[in-house]
Amino acid sequence: MARARHEEATKSKLIDLVEIVVHRAYRCKDREYVRVARAVDNADLRSRLQRAAESDSPWARCHAGYVLWLLDRPDLPNIRRIWQTWVAGEAAALL
Repeated sequence: MARARHEEATKSKLIDLVEIVVHRAYRCKDREYVRVARAVDNADLRSRLQRAAESDSPWARCHAGYVLWLLDRPDLPNIRRIWQTWVAGEAAALL
C-alpha cells in the first residue's frame, strides 16, 4: 500500500483509509499509516488532514497534525521516538 504510482481509484481509497485512521482513537502501529500518506500525498489528502487537525476530536487533531507534520518533512523517519517526541510537544502546547 505504501508505494507510489497507484491507480486513481486505489489512491482515492487509500486517502479515505488515512482519513479514517486519523479520526479514530490511536491504536498500536497507526503511525505506520504515515508511509501510506506519503505515498499518496496530494492536495485532497492534505485538506482532509487539515480539517481533521482542526476538528473537535483530540485524537484526530493529534494524529492528523502528526501526519501533516511528517508530510512536510519527508526526510524525517517515522519512528517511535519521533512520534513520542511530537506527542510530548503537542501535549505541552495544550497545557
